[in-house]
Amino acid sequence: MKKTFTLKRLSVLLSLSLVGTLASAQNLQMNDMSLKSELDWLRAQGVIQISTSTWPLTANEINRALSNADIRTAEQQQIVQSIRYTLSKDPKSLVNTKVSAYAQTDREQLPQSFADDKTANFQAAAQVGLSEEDWEVNIRANVKDKDMINDEDLSFEGSYLAGKYANQWLIAGQIPTWWGPGHDGSLIRGDASKPVTGVTMQRDTQEAPSHPYLNWIGPWHYQLFAGQLEDYEAAKDAKLIGMRLTASPTDWLEVGASRTFMWGGEGRPESASSFWDAIKGTKDNGGRDGGDPANQLAGFDARVNLAPLVNVPVSVYGQYIGEDEAGGLPAKNMYLAGADFASSLNTTNMGSMPYQLYTEWTDTRTSGEVRDISYTHSNYTDGYYQHGYPLGYSLGGDTESIAVGGKLWVNNQNFINAKVQHAKVNQSGLEGKRSHLNNRAFPDSDKLTVLDVAWEHQLNPKTTISSRAWVSDSDIHSTDVGGGIGVEFANF
Repeated sequence: MKKTFTLKRLSVLLSLSLVGTLASAQNLQMNDMSLKSELDWLRAQGVIQISTSTWPLTANEINRALSNADIRTAEQQQIVQSIRYTLSKDPKSLVNTKVSAYAQTDREQLPQSFADDKTANFQAAAQVGLSEEDWEVNIRANVKDKDMINDEDLSFEGSYLAGKYANQWLIAGQIPTWWGPGHDGSLIRGDASKPVTGVTMQRDTQEAPSHPYLNWIGPWHYQLFAGQLEDYEAAKDAKLIGMRLTASPTDWLEVGASRTFMWGGEGRPESASSFWDAIKGTKDNGGRDGGDPANQLAGFDARVNLAPLVNVPVSVYGQYIGEDEAGGLPAKNMYLAGADFASSLNTTNMGSMPYQLYTEWTDTRTSGEVRDISYTHSNYTDGYYQHGYPLGYSLGGDTESIAVGGKLWVNNQNFINAKVQHAKVNQSGLEGKRSHLNNRAFPDSDKLTVLDVAWEHQLNPKTTISSRAWVSDSDIHSTDVGGGIGVEFANF
């Protein structure tokens, strides 16, 4: 039963956020649509070389990329200045604070995309952070009413404690993750579900190795993760382990490799030997029908930037993730591919406005067939989900999707993000399978067509207003027209 939402609890949280003064730049930059879009635009223009396929990013890595920026136009300078403003408003201060509120209509038929964490009809958050060069603490309290993912009216998603040593960050808490080159989705670690509570380790800055025999690898990065799933009834207290490695051997190519596995939990082996078997991925260790040591996913991704090659501001990218392995490589694969284009629109009244267009195709069937395998497992029967929402691609398994979208920077204060998406979701339901019921985000086999438009307005240096409107047409549900509006105050 949903707990009662109280104004008293909200007032306590809002009072908490009044602590503090102007903020220093946060060391860790969590999933942020506008920041990622700005970095992607500069990269496609050939201004900077940076990877945006692994989140969270660090402020030092972004500053490293900006310090080598090849700025040639006023539009490029505009985007660089916007990023610098986001990263550091007052470097002399220690404390940063935020308080926000957001209200929207029901959004069950609206697909999630990168950094889309507004899942309740009403939610408010209060955040206090302390940042120094080698450590950071962030406490975030969230109050929600009618959250579509779970029934908690108070949570601490986004809270963490982090420390840095020898260019390595160790982060403990409940933070979102993103692994892959896509604009709207990742096949292996997206942020559609609630963040998994655990420990993350990653590099601070991603310089190339200094050793002459390894320097050819170029800027490289890794992220390791270990955490425990919530609301996972098939194997209570199951663990999620993950590792990702990326490298950019040239200024036009980035390649990545990712692997995750669910291991342990109630009724499953948790010995050191079973964990080693899960890491190797080559041996069964008991359970139903002999069983697998873990529910494993792995695969590769790549992005090619054409600007350094042919001076065209276009990038193409792809990702494939396998549910199994054959011959040492992923098998029973899911696929994602896309392309984006970055340029500027010149107008008489508004001046020059940077924009980006993209298209993205995704297929989470099993090598192109509906086989009720993607994001499912014989032992971890709740599948690759937490709270019933995907840990990978936001629409879940056995889905086909095509999206066309765009981002427009009207000026320094206004950013518009829009897309049209058509998807066939949860097609395994048509085959009478039971495991498709794991997908609470889209529990029915359906066809969706969605128009989704969001607008962000920087009212003043400390106040941001956001709004969103969408239309979703479903084959089996009524047409949904909805919207939302929110406000955020920072470092007041």
